[in-house]
Amino acid sequence: MAIIKITGNTDRIGKALSNLENLGRNPAGFLAAIGDEMIQHTQHRIEQGVTPTGEPFHPLDPFYAVRKKGPGILRESQALFSRLTTRLDGNTLIWGSNLPYAAVHQFGAVIKGRTIPARPYLGFNNEDRQVAIDTLETFFRRCLGG
Repeated sequence: MAIIKITGNTDRIGKALSNLENLGRNPAGFLAAIGDEMIQHTQHRIEQGVTPTGEPFHPLDPFYAVRKKGPGILRESQALFSRLTTRLDGNTLIWGSNLPYAAVHQFGAVIKGRTIPARPYLGFNNEDRQVAIDTLETFFRRCLGG
């Protein structure tokens, strides 16, 4: 049987473990950082005109396209693009938009007999997942004093 004995001051290890425990009990700072990243990724997808899966947005109705003012699909008034929000519900991060027409863009709708196709802009893809992991690793490093 091998025995390893460690001597010296273990305060730094104890502090790091305490910091990790606190992060697990109160992840609000971490979740807020992820929320900021998700809004940036969502805005980037809107700018690129693609869904979270990378598919192009359904094109505009030709009749509407000739009257349309402003840049790109989903950026007509900049409101949907610029008013994406995040909030925490306990240990859950929620992001999206509470604008009345946001769900129409996400899911599609029939309004006054006219079909508005879905143009999903909210989602969580592999790139988003990697950003969340990278952000968590940054928080871990901070907890460990790195």
